[in-house]
Amino acid sequence: MIKLAYQPQLSLLHKLYPITKLGWLILASVLLFILANGILLGLTAVVFFVFLLVTFPQIWSVRGFRFALSTGIILFILYVLFDKSGQVIFDPGWELLTVTTGGVTSGLRFSGRFLSIIFLSYLFILSTDPNQLAYAMMQIGLPYRYGFMLVTALRLAPILEQEGHTIYQAQLTRGVRYDRNNLKKLFLLVQQFTTPLLISAIRRADKLVFSMEGRAFGRYPDRTFRKIITPTFLDVTVSILLSIFFAALLSINYGGLI
Repeated sequence: MIKLAYQPQLSLLHKLYPITKLGWLILASVLLFILANGILLGLTAVVFFVFLLVTFPQIWSVRGFRFALSTGIILFILYVLFDKSGQVIFDPGWELLTVTTGGVTSGLRFSGRFLSIIFLSYLFILSTDPNQLAYAMMQIGLPYRYGFMLVTALRLAPILEQEGHTIYQAQLTRGVRYDRNNLKKLFLLVQQFTTPLLISAIRRADKLVFSMEGRAFGRYPDRTFRKIITPTFLDVTVSILLSIFFAALLSINYGGLI
């Protein structure tokens, strides 16, 4: 199973400026909530899904992807089964299985919007180096103290995850029973797990503080960068294509091209 984290590749998506990808992720998410046409949202989800498969063929092994996809499909099925508005499309003689235009449209609208945002989020996370994102944000004006905080959190998160797994395995070896469905011992188990993890996190933070003080962190108001990250012609081209794509969707949604 592959973690939901940055996956180094040489695709065009990886070469985009991090702020460009972040900006389009936010803007596209807003535009998807503006769109109300179920068919358009369903087709948009299919387009993003195909692009995700082409860019990351190993997406099926990424943690949480199958669950998110299944959730979107179940959401569509629930709307089809319980929304009986509109005209009847399929009537097998059992009311629960009757399919109507309102159910299909509502299912495509909500499941398509949900899956589109999920697919865009996966594209952003898998193709964006967190360090480059933080450095790019600092270069455009984010105070480097906050940027350093973001980079540190992103770097320590997988370390703490690994330590949590180590603590869990060590406690299983010592006879701690996590498989017992006993609510009375739930808080005790949580305390037994979180206490050593919290102590480990505090120790790492303490060492980091001494290291930062030894390097005079925060002494100078400006920060220097070994590598300057700037947008390229590729960012402009992709932004133009995405603008045309979403403009066409909005025009169709509000009847501008019909």
